[in-house]
Amino acid sequence: MNWCTLEQTLREIIHQGTIQTFFQPIVDLHKQKVLGHEALTRGPSDSPLFSAGVLFETAERAGLQESLEHLCRRQSAQRFKALGVDGLLFINVSPQALEAPTFSLEKLDKLLAFVEIDPRQVVLELSERYPASDISETLKALGVLKSRGFRIAIDDLGTGYSGLKLWSEVKPDYVKIDRHFVRDIDSDLVKREFVASVVQLANGMGCNLIAEGVETEAEVKTVQDLGISLCQGFYFGKPKPVPVISNLFKFAKTKSDPISLGKVGSLAACVQPISSNTSLKEVSERFSSAGFVSSIPVVEERRPVGMISKWSLLELFSLPFGRALHENKPVKQYMAHNPIVVAWDEDLSEVSRLLTDEEDLYIRQHFIIERDGLYHGLGSTRDVLKRITDMKIRSARYANPLTLLPGNVPINEKLQELETSGRDYTLAYFDIDHFKPLNDVLGYARGDQVIQLLANILRTHVPLDHSFIGHVGGDDFVVIFEDSVSVIEVCETVQRCYAEDVLAYYPETNVRQGYISAHDRSGRQQRFPLSALSVGVVYQDCLGVAASQDIAALAAQAKKAAKQSQNKLATLSMSGFLKDLPDKATAETQANELAV
Repeated sequence: MNWCTLEQTLREIIHQGTIQTFFQPIVDLHKQKVLGHEALTRGPSDSPLFSAGVLFETAERAGLQESLEHLCRRQSAQRFKALGVDGLLFINVSPQALEAPTFSLEKLDKLLAFVEIDPRQVVLELSERYPASDISETLKALGVLKSRGFRIAIDDLGTGYSGLKLWSEVKPDYVKIDRHFVRDIDSDLVKREFVASVVQLANGMGCNLIAEGVETEAEVKTVQDLGISLCQGFYFGKPKPVPVISNLFKFAKTKSDPISLGKVGSLAACVQPISSNTSLKEVSERFSSAGFVSSIPVVEERRPVGMISKWSLLELFSLPFGRALHENKPVKQYMAHNPIVVAWDEDLSEVSRLLTDEEDLYIRQHFIIERDGLYHGLGSTRDVLKRITDMKIRSARYANPLTLLPGNVPINEKLQELETSGRDYTLAYFDIDHFKPLNDVLGYARGDQVIQLLANILRTHVPLDHSFIGHVGGDDFVVIFEDSVSVIEVCETVQRCYAEDVLAYYPETNVRQGYISAHDRSGRQQRFPLSALSVGVVYQDCLGVAASQDIAALAAQAKKAAKQSQNKLATLSMSGFLKDLPDKATAETQANELAV
């Protein structure tokens, strides 16, 4: 097709508005959620301008780039709003579109008002592939857009003309690393070193990195290990008119159970605080009279405002005339105004992360624990690390080696603890249906991946502050819910996520057919449905305190009922079960699934 025909075709496409908008997901591996979607434009399917490259190259040559971009922005916003897509909307914008007289904030405001999209939902991607003819105009326009709530991203880092200069001047919210540096990064040392240096730079500039073009599991794991949690690429979803997410839960970092690590409030030391007007002389006397105290919190109206350490005070007094010059001055002039303050019910694992991220040596040694915003006590880094080390050693001793979740010993200990305390709880027994044919046909490695998938889904959707997740063994898991958790809602969410995500582990042929062919236990070839999740829920209502073996027997009974139900979910009450408890031999046989 000659140039004149292409130009005429493009004019018709713009006039009729027949472009297509596809969306590709951008995922957050750390938070296990979708950050947003990038809007990508294609021409009509039956047109020579279907390819985005040909479409925009033709527009540039024909002087129609402004008209095409405006149409793309309008249709992207309309489709995004109509689909109710999650997260942020990433829209590509050329630098030329932000230069006068093309740029008009009034036009953009009218467009977003028309489709009812908040500017804070929109990320404008500025491609580094095309140089800005007037960088000062571009920066001025971006400043106005950011003041209105728009977020800014630099696309294709490492491929363009302006490089890091553009990054430093624009100060974007997101920077996308071009797919060239992500492809085969797991086996290319030079690419790994380049991306590692970009990660360091991004951390220093307070910018979020997005790895583009991730297509393999090895690439995802490598960029995640380098410190990048935001990814975009075919591995998580191809550009489609209605986006579909794949493989997200496979890369959840192992998350420690907060019940096993405990809360930081248990480590609070009762150190009497001081007011901000206390003199350094009085502070020095406090340190001398209480030899074990090396940090003192500073509070006003019972609220923490700072902290002073013994070592910083000694440094000050060691200066020439230090004591004479400073001892009568108030501590507020010398205290650390940014101490680490954590809530009393914060997980020890999270407190440990805060402490190790902090660069100030004096602040890192101690931290303030508050409760309802009021001073509760003083915490020690040494105590936190010691507690975590002790508990992790114990946890590792009894953890399931595949998922690192607590195994049978911690599960039974938890049940015994609840029974002794008399607290109400609910136990949910999760079992993977049709796991054996999947394991037999697709291999043990794939079977292990599916088990790890379920473990990660449980970690993501079970409220860990009020629950305990255990891995009985094989494809069986238990969750012990406490307090007022919406148990059925959580179980249904886990079932739904598992049913969606497990499809990625089957060949496309099996997914289309809806079954897998394998030998049954008698050796006959059978068609088995694709894997699903059965959940048996047991309510312990304390009408009678049962032994943990009775709980185990009932869990096995609930699981069996779930497998036979239409929605793969069944509930049983302990009070009803106690009336018709199976004979001891039967109960003990059923309980073996949870017993040590």
